Amino acid sequence: MKQGLQKGSGTLAMMLLIAVIGLLLMSGLQRQLESAIQVGNDERHYLRAFNQALSSLNWGIGLRWRVSTESWQCQQLSAEQLVVCLRAASDGKQGVLRGEGTLPASTRTLKLYQRVSFLALSPGQIAIQPLANGWLDFCPDKEVTRCDATE
Repeated sequence: MKQGLQKGSGTLAMMLLIAVIGLLLMSGLQRQLESAIQVGNDERHYLRAFNQALSSLNWGIGLRWRVSTESWQCQQLSAEQLVVCLRAASDGKQGVLRGEGTLPASTRTLKLYQRVSFLALSPGQIAIQPLANGWLDFCPDKEVTRCDATE
């Protein structure tokens, strides 16, 4: 047997292999973490926009509106960034109330709808009352183009 001639290259190669595998695992975990953080941020932004649109609907129910509702009439509460719009439904008997929430990094808004009935207050002004089971996250009007147009 020869003694003192072992150089340890096998051990060194094994350590390098373990280090490379560890780095690959760490980079994979980093990508998974970044993806999970992005999903969490997207969900948080959506929930914020959803709550803003819902708050807009609730605020709009308590407002007074003009009688003419053939085109969208919108009101804004700038301090809270609430936007709510009202329009008569295609049947002419009910109305559609639209609440909007803003999504960051998107030009589109999240829109929620509430079917409402009209209550006459004074000449030229009406109040609205939400209909039971009238809340929707899609256009409740038979003519979908009436919900998309901003007029």
